[in-house]
Amino acid sequence: MNSLSMRCPKPLKSLLTFLLLLSVFVLAGCSSLIEKDESKWTVKEFYDHAKEAYSSEQWETAIKYYEKLQSYFPYGKYAEQSYLELAYAYYKYDEPESAKRELAEFIRLYPKHRAIPYALYLKALAADSINKSWFDSWLTDPAYRDMASTKDAYNDYLTLVTRFPASKYAEASRKRLIILRNRLARHEYQVAEYYFKRKAYLAAANRAKEVIKHYPRSVVNLDALELMRDSYQKLGMKGNANDVQKVIEFNKKSEAKNPSQPSE
Repeated sequence: MNSLSMRCPKPLKSLLTFLLLLSVFVLAGCSSLIEKDESKWTVKEFYDHAKEAYSSEQWETAIKYYEKLQSYFPYGKYAEQSYLELAYAYYKYDEPESAKRELAEFIRLYPKHRAIPYALYLKALAADSINKSWFDSWLTDPAYRDMASTKDAYNDYLTLVTRFPASKYAEASRKRLIILRNRLARHEYQVAEYYFKRKAYLAAANRAKEVIKHYPRSVVNLDALELMRDSYQKLGMKGNANDVQKVIEFNKKSEAKNPSQPSE
């Protein structure tokens, strides 16, 4: 008989045995709960972690896992799906340039994918968001900003409605095209005004002409025509000024018949 049996009463011995077994089971359970090293994760485990964060709108965490998935597993169905979800996470996390990059790569790699209309729309939204400000509704005019991202958004919306006119994103894209066309026209008109105020009348007339040529029926077309007329008058080009005046009069008569277009 060993010393433990001699010293411990039977109930206490049973209790010790139970506690010993319990500790073994607890430690075994804890070891199963410990997260295994990311270097040993499967592509599905990366995707599941990313998707969980994505679904709960934890964009920074989602981005981290999607990026690692693409780095470790650049091919396959999970990598393919990750482009769209990572792009949306970037967009919601206010990283539109990164979203545009992911979507451009997705469109390049999968040009016949059924989600191409969505990819084009999200790419346009991302570019569109770059020039937006909380103050645009009542204080600032985005037409005074750099137009590069606006042109990118315009081209993506235009590609979408041209290639996929029946897409569920087409109607919203058409509305944005009208707004962005007006913004681009206002920008060109502001440049023409700048030249006119500095007495560069020929440059002002040419820039105003660009508004009429590239953005027909924009909200500033009549203003551009009047600026063009005034520029020709300053240059002593009376024939050109008279011709433009006739166009102005025609536009004023027909203006009431045409519905106003949305503008920012």
